[in-house]
Amino acid sequence: MKKLYKLPALLVCLICSVQLSFGQVLDQKVSIQFQNIPLEQALKKIKMSYGVNFSYSPDQVDVTRIVSLNVSNVTLNQALVKLFKDVPVTYKAVGNQIVLKKGKDVVPVNASRSATKTVTAKAITNTDYTIPVSADTIDDPLSLEIKPLEVTATDSAEAIKELDYTYEKELTGLNIDYKYKKDSLERNVQAFKLKLKENWKSAKNVLATEYHELKDSIMYHKKIKELSPDTIDTGGISDELIPSEGQFTFVYPLGTHMANSELYRNKYSGNLLVGYNGAVNGIEFGGIANIIYKEVHGAQFAGVTNITGEYVRGAQFAGVCNITKEEVIGAQFAGIANVSGGDISGVQAAGIVNVSNGHQMDGVQLAPINEHNGTINGGQIGLINHARRVNGFQLGFINICDTIKGMPIGLLTITKNGYGRVETYYSETTQANLLIKTGVKSFYNIFQVGGNFSSNQYRWTFGYGFGSTVQMSKNTCISFDLIAMHINENEAFTAKINDQAQLRIMLGVNFSKRVSLFVGPTLNTAFSEYTNSSGEIGSKMIPKNAIIYEQTLTTNDGKKIYNPYWIGLNAGIRF
Repeated sequence: MKKLYKLPALLVCLICSVQLSFGQVLDQKVSIQFQNIPLEQALKKIKMSYGVNFSYSPDQVDVTRIVSLNVSNVTLNQALVKLFKDVPVTYKAVGNQIVLKKGKDVVPVNASRSATKTVTAKAITNTDYTIPVSADTIDDPLSLEIKPLEVTATDSAEAIKELDYTYEKELTGLNIDYKYKKDSLERNVQAFKLKLKENWKSAKNVLATEYHELKDSIMYHKKIKELSPDTIDTGGISDELIPSEGQFTFVYPLGTHMANSELYRNKYSGNLLVGYNGAVNGIEFGGIANIIYKEVHGAQFAGVTNITGEYVRGAQFAGVCNITKEEVIGAQFAGIANVSGGDISGVQAAGIVNVSNGHQMDGVQLAPINEHNGTINGGQIGLINHARRVNGFQLGFINICDTIKGMPIGLLTITKNGYGRVETYYSETTQANLLIKTGVKSFYNIFQVGGNFSSNQYRWTFGYGFGSTVQMSKNTCISFDLIAMHINENEAFTAKINDQAQLRIMLGVNFSKRVSLFVGPTLNTAFSEYTNSSGEIGSKMIPKNAIIYEQTLTTNDGKKIYNPYWIGLNAGIRF
């Protein structure tokens, strides 16, 4: 039995010794000198001298790269930082070995096309948090870098193959870099992981956009060469279109420029039915559809749809829908739907739905359904509004967002990082009540249910309202709520007018981090045509001794409506 008692202690010691050895790999002192040798040979020298095993994939680490190192009496960690200073390699200790992975290429950042593009999160200003990652292993744990895609082949087919290979190679490297940096962050820093994930998505979008732009340019270059090999310089890939004062098309390709219409930039464009053109720098009309290969500068009018392959600077008007692949600076107006694949600065107005897939919208969306996958600096007006972040307002029947700096106004507001409370409380009319608040502190929706139950009768209420909370101090707040409730008397639903309106002013005091107590006065009124068991008009739930004023109203058809006013009290617990 004594040996069994000693076993856990031995296991603990063993685990501690193993963990200690893990940390000592990079902390051991080393002195290393070599000059202009391949990385593979350098790693072997370190292994032979200090017994350190290196693990890596030749596909990820270029071991033929020439390196030099001259350090004396420094930690292995410091030596590796210096060794890999100009080598695209990252590393971390796993047990008694060091795992090498592909890192970021060291290249100067400038405005040229060959510059590395960096996608970085906004600076973290909250000084209460630090990034729990060793600076020796990751220079910027929230930064992901991608090299621009370049094509050297002059033949179109070879250029496409080269582009596909380069894109896949760069995308694979980006994904590996993201996974490594995500794993390097401590588990408790979810906010940093979310920022890193956003940067990864942004970098992928940049890479994909450049890939498609280059591919389109290659195909355009090929077509230009086929059309006019003797008169057009094709020494490099070009995206310039042929200027044209105007064109007219019956239905593509029966028009001024026939099947080559995508190569022309038109100042004026008219399409009797359906037209397809390279770009518009002016105005375009279409009986059914206007289809643009590249961009629009100006205005488009279509009986059914406008479709743009790139961006819009101006306005689109369509009987059914406007579809733009990239950003819109201006406005989109459609009878049914507007769709933008990029950012928007301006207005989207549609009869049914607006969709924006860009990172940011500066302006307003107006439609029964509004959808934006990024940040809105402005507002949404509709029946159902959804956005990731809102700096402004949402006005609708249902408002949904992750975060909002502003005010959502609607019947139901769902905010992922917003204000959500559940209250149970007592009042002079209904002794048991449940109330749910959802939205933001400055404006939230309220859903209420309450009741009185006894052996021979019951009354219950359901209601809706809205309110606002003002923070007085760290542990106290005052809420102002306005609720309308329907009173049901001894039945599932009372069809007659039997309603109560209530203004609540509640003082809340935090009892713990997630629980608070509240109490406060209420101002109440009721409108009732219900005849109670005593033959009087009005619910017996109304406290007679608290009434400060009462009157009986008569409708145009002779009905009597009892209208009392009284002061009450609410007290309860808020979660």
